[in-house]
Amino acid sequence: MRRLYISIICAVLGAIFAMGWGLDLLVDGQEHISERENIATYQRIIDGAANQLAATSPTNIGQATQTLANNFTVTMALEQRNNVQLPPSLAAQLSQPGGLLLASPSGSYLLRNITNHANILLQLQLPGFKEESQHGDLLLTMTLYLGVCLIIILWSLPLTRRLYLLNNTAAKFGAGEFSARLPQSRFSYIHLLERSFNRMATQIENLLADNKILARSLSHDIRTPIACLRFGIEAALDSNSIEKKNSYLNRMDSEITRMEQMTSAFLEYAGLERQMGSLTLQTVNLNQWLCVVCDELTQFAAQQNVVISVTPSNSDISYAIDGQWFHRAMQNLLSNAVDFAQSKVVVLLTLRQHKIIIHIIDDGPGIAPNNIVKIFEPFVRSGDNRSREQGHFGLGLAITSKVITWHGGTIQASNDKTTGGACFTLTLPIMTV
Repeated sequence: MRRLYISIICAVLGAIFAMGWGLDLLVDGQEHISERENIATYQRIIDGAANQLAATSPTNIGQATQTLANNFTVTMALEQRNNVQLPPSLAAQLSQPGGLLLASPSGSYLLRNITNHANILLQLQLPGFKEESQHGDLLLTMTLYLGVCLIIILWSLPLTRRLYLLNNTAAKFGAGEFSARLPQSRFSYIHLLERSFNRMATQIENLLADNKILARSLSHDIRTPIACLRFGIEAALDSNSIEKKNSYLNRMDSEITRMEQMTSAFLEYAGLERQMGSLTLQTVNLNQWLCVVCDELTQFAAQQNVVISVTPSNSDISYAIDGQWFHRAMQNLLSNAVDFAQSKVVVLLTLRQHKIIIHIIDDGPGIAPNNIVKIFEPFVRSGDNRSREQGHFGLGLAITSKVITWHGGTIQASNDKTTGGACFTLTLPIMTV
């Protein structure tokens, strides 16, 4: 952080110094031009006064000089030529237009010859320039630079503090503390960077957690079919009956099929996060879309003596969805509801507090209290009658939860107070189409 402070202060002070130096040069140039213009004005005044005094008699020249001084509001006086000793080169300028510019401890002045008055010179005192105090200028300059440094430090304190916290959080995360997050602050200058970091950290933590779950579940669940295969091979080798050998081979074929299904399901879930960036969103009318999805499952529900009813919203609701993944998520929820329902599944679509709410309710046995919180975790099955042997690996609701999150929504599970069955609630942010 010290380098950041030094670099910012050096950059700002360097810019101020460069701009100040340039402005000083510009102001000095303008002052020199103004000073030359002022001197030229006084030279014209002394030329005009000398011309008027040339026609004045020696007895009245003093009074005439004072009158001209009062009229032009300048300090003008007569000087005896014998009192002014000048080298020939300068003495020649006394007769030239504008006269001779000289300087003395009392200030600058002009001398000019007066025609017809050879022994008298006309002297015009120039207004004096106030000498500026260099010590005062230095003090003001140092005060300005110190004030700028103080402002920069006060401005950069929140920035450097947030950068320091970000660096510490990244170090903790890199050291394996995957729950480390940067606390939010409304006074931060880099809140977008902080949110991106926290979002990235959450995604990495979820990926690592999913990979751990996948590795643990796969290593656990694959042991059973492998043991069955080994037992089937040994039994087939020891058996002399062709029928028994064929029976063992059929069992091994079934175990291999289940292993293939299990591996495919695990690999699909492991690669699910890569699908988030390839969503193809298309705005649909949710009332019509839900009716179509429910109609597709009508025959499946009829085989289990279950009726699916849809209660659409009173107003048209449009939302941007990925047709493939959102359709799959909704089918997972509906098929689960049909599997557990006794006679009916109800789908409700409503608008509430600027949010789209979808309820999927069945009249089945409901969800066990200890499963309500973790039912959306991978490899958690919602019922004892759903086993891996039947092709259920506990990934349907986990995939559904991720798909709903991709679409900016949330999903919650509960037990319906009226039917006693499970109730899944999807909440989506309202969209303006």
